[in-house]
Parts: sequence; C-alpha cells; structure tokens
Amino acid sequence: MLKAVFYARFHPERGPSVIHQAPNGSIVQHTHEHSLSIDKPSLLNFSDISAYIIPPYELCDQSLSICTNGYRVLGFPISIEDAKYDRNRFTFNVCFVLDEEIDHRPLNQAARKTAAFFRSLEEDNGLLQAEESLEKLKWAGEEGYPAEDVGIVHYLLESLLKDLNGYGETCIRIDDVNILNLRLTEQRLPPPKVRAWDVPLLIRSLPSPEDWTWDLTLQRIHSHLNGVNHVQRIAELADVELRLVKRAVRELLFYELVKLLDIYHYQAIYTPTADFTYFVNSQSMLDECGQYVSTEASQQPVDVETIVDLYRSLSPGLPLRDFVLAHETKLKHIDIRRLITYGVIKGFLRRVHKYALAISSNIPQSQSLLRFPDASPSKGLPRSNEDVVKELDRAWRKAALSSGWSTPPSEPPQTVSHDESTTHGSVESTEDVKQRELDEKLRGFLDGVHCLDEVCIAVRMSEKKVLEKLRSGRFGEVIIFNK
Repeated sequence: MLKAVFYARFHPERGPSVIHQAPNGSIVQHTHEHSLSIDKPSLLNFSDISAYIIPPYELCDQSLSICTNGYRVLGFPISIEDAKYDRNRFTFNVCFVLDEEIDHRPLNQAARKTAAFFRSLEEDNGLLQAEESLEKLKWAGEEGYPAEDVGIVHYLLESLLKDLNGYGETCIRIDDVNILNLRLTEQRLPPPKVRAWDVPLLIRSLPSPEDWTWDLTLQRIHSHLNGVNHVQRIAELADVELRLVKRAVRELLFYELVKLLDIYHYQAIYTPTADFTYFVNSQSMLDECGQYVSTEASQQPVDVETIVDLYRSLSPGLPLRDFVLAHETKLKHIDIRRLITYGVIKGFLRRVHKYALAISSNIPQSQSLLRFPDASPSKGLPRSNEDVVKELDRAWRKAALSSGWSTPPSEPPQTVSHDESTTHGSVESTEDVKQRELDEKLRGFLDGVHCLDEVCIAVRMSEKKVLEKLRSGRFGEVIIFNK
C-alpha cells in the first residue's frame, strides 16, 4: 500500500525541493515545518534524502530505490537538457513511498512509467515549468497548500495515490493526447517444476485463442488435460516432446489455470491435513463438495455428515482399495475419484506416497557388472540383428518426437533368419538383456527418495507389478515405507 507520492525537482534558486505531495505533510522539507498545522505526522525528512532523489544528471534515467526511516522510496529521476532552462537543465523526480518490508516490485514499473509521463508533459507542453510560474501556486510545506484549482500536478498525485491504493490501477486524462494508464500486476512466485507423473487438472476454462495466445504445444495437448492423464501420457497421446508439455503445463500453473494432482489408482493412500477442520466448519464448502461428488444417479446432493465421515475415515495406512470396500454402502451415490480430487484441490487432503529403499544387495555377478558399463564384459558381445533394429527404432522415435515427424510403427519389422534355432536363441538373449536393463533401471530408484509413482512412469509398469519385482529377491532386501 502506498503511503505517499511526491514530486520534487532541482530549482535553480531553491535547490532540491518538494513542490507537490499527497497526502499533505507526508514529506517535510526541513525540520521546522513540523510546526505547521498538519493532521498526520510526517513520514520522511526530504533534506536527508534529497541528494538521492535529485542525483547528478549522470545518474538520472534509471530506477531508484532507497530505504530510510522504515520506508522505501521508489523513483526514476529525469534530467532534460535544453538551453531554454536555467543552467540548461530541468531535473525532477516523481517518487512513491511505501513500507520498507512489503513487496515493492509491482510499483517499480509504475514509478518508471509515471516519470516518463511527466517527462512527456514537460517536453511537449512545458507544463511542469509553466505551473511553477502560476501566481497562486503554493508549494508543499507552505501555508495554504495545496491551492485549489491551481495547476494539475497535485491533482495527478492525489489521483495516483487514491486509485492505486483503492483499485490497483488508474487512468488519468489530461487531454486527448496525455493519458496516464497504470496497473499494478501481482507478482506471482515461479510455479513448481512439472514432473512426468503429475496429473494436470483444469480448474478454469482456457481463454479463447482470440484473447490469449495458444502456442503450438497447448493446441496439441489441451484436449488431454482431463485430470486423469499424467504428463508423460499427455505427451504420448499428443505426440509432443515431454519437455515441451512440461513447459506448457508450467505456464498454465503460473496463470492458475490448472492444479497438479497425483496419479489416481486404488493402491494410493490419502489422509486429511490440518485444514480439514476448516472444511468441516465451512458450510459453503460442504455444500459445494456435496454437489461436486454426487453421481448422476443421485437425486440430491450427498448428505454432509456422510461426506465428513468418509474423509475422516481416510488414514495413512489405508489404501484406497480397502477404503472403498469398507464403505461400499456410503459410496453408492458418490464418485470416489471426485471425492478425492476435491479434497486435494482444496488442500485438506494429501497423498501419502510410497518409497522403496534397498538396504542389502543380493545381485548376481552378471548383473552387478552392469553397474559399471565401462567394465562390462557384455559390451564387446556381438548383438543380434533384432537388437540393431530395435536400437534404430528407438533412435528414430526420439528424433521424431523432437522434430514433429510422424513416428514409425510401434512394432519393429520382423527379421528373417536362415537358422530357426539361432533366431530362437537370439530372442531369448534379447529378453534377458531387456530384463537386466529393466532391473538396472529399477535399481536406480531404490534410494528412498523417488516415490513409486515416479518409478511406475519411468519403467512403464503398474504399482502392483513394481512391488512384485521389488519383493522377488532380485534386489536384495527392499523396504517399502510411506511418507
């Protein structure tokens, strides 16, 4: 919130001076001005900061930010060089005063644009210098300030202060040519990084292409943003490179058009957060939730007590599958996916993720060698014809995704072998290699840091199959824990 706005300039006789300010008395030129009848105490003593507000002309035309007495002063000093002025220069500054600790970034551009507007008034019409010659003009700090209906600068400052504090924007018209338009844009924090296993859900309709620029990626993926598909799946369905999809979703996050959810499946675990109390005490949220989670077969919204009881029944050790079986009757007219989604969106429900940690190793020698590719004896083994074809197929797909080419068929062409037994042997060898590669890839996630959602997307397997592999003994002793 703005505390004050003032206009100062270097006067050829008075030196650096505050000519106009709003509200009156917020900036004092000298300490003796405190004796004047002013309703509110002053914020700043101009003599303490005048050297910074009106700096040498070599330092003008750049943003200014100084802190003093618990306040921050933002400005953009202007120095106009012309022979018509005394000392051949007209140097001034329009400054915004605000509390030191608040975020000042939205006002930086406003201060710069206001200074440019004042410069235009002076260069085009000589308005600023001409106003100082008005007979009834009163300067800030003088008795009778501000003089009514004399000049326009004080009116400009008052309008700036009132509109920016009240509405966050202003439109001040001097004439048909000189119009000052300002809008304070809220500074948003950078959105979180988008991961391949995140599920974007549109919470607002996308603006039409006429009102908002849709890049090529958004045009390809927007139909797949349904709150069910994860980012990796969206990239595959739209045939767009994964990094481009992540970038597009992150932009939607920045403009608060989407929310990121977890992959929905019945092995997932959810639990209420501390905000659940707020949800229970908010009748509007309870009514909204009842309408949102009711199925089409339901004749009326679900009972509020039923909803609260269902959410309360979720616990850190209860998979969604067991929760549904235990409350099958209560969930008869409730969309369970929407029940979970609503809680996550509103923040009173969170996902409890599973993590895997290998605490001992029980790996065959042939597999352990794969940890060190440079020392692997299989590196020099001849590859089968099918291996070569598959490698070329993977390379082609990677190039196609990054360039927009059409991707090749999902199945590689069948190879022709003169010896059936040799072909059969190569297929078995290929399957063994694929299993070792999969195991090695899976082993890289067994550090207790990567959640199973990430693992499942990386190895393209369901959570059930991943857990079966981890418990098979191929990776030694593996602990599965929740957090």
